[in-house]
Amino acid sequence: MERPEGSTSLFMSYRVSGPLDVQALLAAVRSTVARHAALRIGVTTLDRVPVQWIRPVPDNRQLVALTQVTAKDTAQFARYVRAVLAADLTHTFDLAVEYPFIFRLLRFSPTLHAVIGVFSGFAVDATARMIVVRGLWDTYFGRATDTDPEDAGYLAAVTGQATAATDRSHAVSTYWRRRGPWLPPRCQFLPSLGEPAAPVAQTELLLVVGDEWKDVRGRWRESGFTTVQWLLAVFATTVFLATPQDRIAVSMSLNGRRHVEREVVGMFDVTVPVVLDRPARPVDLLVQARRELLSAASRRNVAPQALDDMWATVAQRLGHPVHRTLLMTYLEDNADHDSPDGSAITVERGAYTPEFHRTADGLRIAANERPNGLRIRLTVDGATMSEASFAGFVAAFRAQLYGDDSCRITPTTGSGPQLTPLRAPDGTVLLVVDLAEVTSTLDTHPAVASSRAFVEIAEDGGSLLAAEVAVAGVEVTPDDLANHIRSMVASRPFLAVPGRIAVVPSTACGERSEALSRDGVG
Repeated sequence: MERPEGSTSLFMSYRVSGPLDVQALLAAVRSTVARHAALRIGVTTLDRVPVQWIRPVPDNRQLVALTQVTAKDTAQFARYVRAVLAADLTHTFDLAVEYPFIFRLLRFSPTLHAVIGVFSGFAVDATARMIVVRGLWDTYFGRATDTDPEDAGYLAAVTGQATAATDRSHAVSTYWRRRGPWLPPRCQFLPSLGEPAAPVAQTELLLVVGDEWKDVRGRWRESGFTTVQWLLAVFATTVFLATPQDRIAVSMSLNGRRHVEREVVGMFDVTVPVVLDRPARPVDLLVQARRELLSAASRRNVAPQALDDMWATVAQRLGHPVHRTLLMTYLEDNADHDSPDGSAITVERGAYTPEFHRTADGLRIAANERPNGLRIRLTVDGATMSEASFAGFVAAFRAQLYGDDSCRITPTTGSGPQLTPLRAPDGTVLLVVDLAEVTSTLDTHPAVASSRAFVEIAEDGGSLLAAEVAVAGVEVTPDDLANHIRSMVASRPFLAVPGRIAVVPSTACGERSEALSRDGVG
């Protein structure tokens, strides 16, 4: 998936060597745009609701921007093309007046061209981009068998998706809302793994190709599991090495197309959480990954409000704001095409990929499976994990990928906070909190004379973070104190808002503490 982290657009870049037939390429682009309605959508707002409509096919001047580039050599030409593509990726598409794509043909010489393109992420997802570029080159080389417009198919897919979501909306929404109370609001890494913070996001590209790819793919296929199931299990296994939690939620971008819509271009990706528990045996995680992926995929047509309600329940139950720390995307990419035998040109994919200043929010894995190998990009932001810790995480992930479970992750220092678990009724650790940090944060409120944070068992059998606060002659409510902590909790992974705060006068608290001491209760 040729997509920069943090971007809302997708792109393509090709180096074409040999005498390119420019008119044939323009005709192929025109045919591709005519065939796929998603490349011609407009979006307007009616009563604050986005409404899509389909535009006519534009003329050639609006389809492809043709540029003759003057450069002293091919290296300078390549730098120029990368700069143009990087600039196009910053473009914000206004679909009320623009088509959702930018195609460019840049010429260095009669035998060297660059074909680049950018697509709006509102109209095209990763699978759609793959279908578009595959169809474009198939048409150029005369391999396309269907060039008729597919507007009806696109409209049927959009309508079918909406109908399916409506028909199952209650059952699907109920499923996700019921998961809410016992999901972790974020993934917490071992205390010293996030320190010191790196100034920018760290990224690592892992390539599994050649004999290594044959061995890995062969081992996975013999087991009866798919590549995405294996990768999710490997990713989760590595995360469990680095977190004190027993449950994680991996936000996965899933292809929302039904089988009959598999070749429809559009934006059908849906992001839902895949929930995994720390297994008793490593092999059990693979089975769990398959089960949870299938369960999430079968309920991917969920209203955003249902997921928002689910996460709101999580935040209220555990007192920590939701931070979807873990994200995974996967694409089985078959867009690569060799030039046919006897062709006068050769086409090289990804030749002009620009250098990105990558950003991230949390820890991300993006996997792209191609016929000749597997590309895996791991990215983390500096606030989530330090540079040294990320290097250790990548090494452990790589070892797990090749079936070596001997690699371990340890904190970079021996010091760290004393953490107390908050558990689900079955004992699963959902979140760990630093009670001393909760107490010290409460103590910074000007009305607080002293405080004490602790964990108690709630009526439902799970853990509840609670606090007792003594105030000296100033009227303050539990909500005031909760809001005081809430204002500081976002960037502090081991701080949480108590679900119950008892406010007492400072003298009463002192008398109660003395009585507890006499009774021998610590």
